[in-house]
Amino acid sequence: MSGFTWERGPFTRCAKCGQTTMGILSAGGGLLTKRCTNCRRTVQLPLPELDKKAIYLDQFIFSMIYNVKNEGNLPKGHEAFAKEVYALLRRCVLLQQVFLPHSDIHHDETTVFHSPIDLRGLYKFFGGDVSVMDSRDVELLQDIQFAKAYFDGKEPKVSFDIDEIADSQRNDWLPDMHVGVRADYSQFADHIRTVRGDVHDALKKLADTWLEKKVSFAGVLESEFSAIGPTKKQAFAKWFEEVSNPDPSDPLALFESSGRPIYREYRELCHLLEDRGVDEDKQAIEIMKFWHWERQREIPHQRISSYLFAAVAGRVVMGEKRIVDRGLMNDVRC
Repeated sequence: MSGFTWERGPFTRCAKCGQTTMGILSAGGGLLTKRCTNCRRTVQLPLPELDKKAIYLDQFIFSMIYNVKNEGNLPKGHEAFAKEVYALLRRCVLLQQVFLPHSDIHHDETTVFHSPIDLRGLYKFFGGDVSVMDSRDVELLQDIQFAKAYFDGKEPKVSFDIDEIADSQRNDWLPDMHVGVRADYSQFADHIRTVRGDVHDALKKLADTWLEKKVSFAGVLESEFSAIGPTKKQAFAKWFEEVSNPDPSDPLALFESSGRPIYREYRELCHLLEDRGVDEDKQAIEIMKFWHWERQREIPHQRISSYLFAAVAGRVVMGEKRIVDRGLMNDVRC
């Protein structure tokens, strides 16, 4: 072959013109498309069905992968391990066996990284470019599943099917060409750092309280469970105050309030009650009852976060106060 063609090798014999000019035009999704560079005959071949497994990586691992690829600093004493992890993960992804989903948590952490555009491009390309729903949306989905059970007097059904939260088709074959957009989200970096700093300061104060009171794992766990209902009620009261008395100097205040997780949950619960014939003036009472339901502690995101905080408290009491770092809340949300 001479000159540029969109078709790529290996080239095989074309059944129409007889020339060895049948090349690969594209691959991805569920099809392999071949086309003859001579007579333009096109053939589409179905690719085998896949069943990829999800491996959710912490932001630290994606940063390590970035450093392996760009010959940056690797964990001291574990350089060989880092390179082996990189090679094995890449092999598994290219063999269509796994994908490494990315989420809004990765997005936020990447925005404050020193090379955010390059890291974002890497975790999308390296991991198979499958994203999962916003973590708040996943939590809301679980809340609604339990709310339906509560309002209907049935047993809650919990699903951990990755396909229910994946924004992409996990079992599509990787495309042979990848087109990316070098989007710049640096304008949000300062806000993310500020919020993360405020949360970290609050957690440090909480850690000091744990240490002072010599709390136990069981005690913190029960405290977290018991606080679910009151915390939701308090968050809703704060939201109501915001919308009732908006800041006149901030034109976006009402808009931002409409996106608060507590309001989104309240709105969805109102829809559920409306569908079940509950009068509007009684919906708030029923929602408060649901928020204080004993089985709130069985909702996966509530249960997991409560156990993690109890475990962190236990380690703080044992002297491991450094565990309360700026990334702790994202670790819990993961």
